[in-house]
Amino acid sequence: MQVLLQSLGFGIAVAFIVLGLIGTIVPAIPGPFLIWFTMLIYAWLDGFEAITPATMIVLTVIFLVIASADIWMAMLGAKVVGTSRRAMVYGIIGGIIGFFSPLNLIGAILGYALGVLLGQYQIHRDWRVAIKASLGGLAGIGVSAMVQLGGGIMMLIIFAWQVLTS
Repeated sequence: MQVLLQSLGFGIAVAFIVLGLIGTIVPAIPGPFLIWFTMLIYAWLDGFEAITPATMIVLTVIFLVIASADIWMAMLGAKVVGTSRRAMVYGIIGGIIGFFSPLNLIGAILGYALGVLLGQYQIHRDWRVAIKASLGGLAGIGVSAMVQLGGGIMMLIIFAWQVLTS
């Protein structure tokens, strides 16, 4: 009976982790957090036997990197194409305003792009430069989704390896 319950628990955990992986691409689901939280709950319910505290620390570090990827990848993408600091600040402000709009997460992405566009235009008075900066930021957001997906898959592999070999 205990093996059946462990198998059922593992199956439920994997289902939530897969939902979290979908959430790394679909902005409406908090993907990285769902993956990490599922693993934490599984480890806690298992008494940290299969997922040891050391493994949980590694999973937490990966989680922190991928959960913050939206911020640092968007900034990196914008910086690569020469976006000014002011335009990046405008982008952050636009993203925050967009997040609290009726469009929520899509509003945050659009608000970020619009903020960078307007901030860069204000400095250079050239729409081509401003559009390039805005697209660079959006590319960074797209790359961050891939970083989150890759990190989530890495977390799933570590989780499954630890549980299945314990």
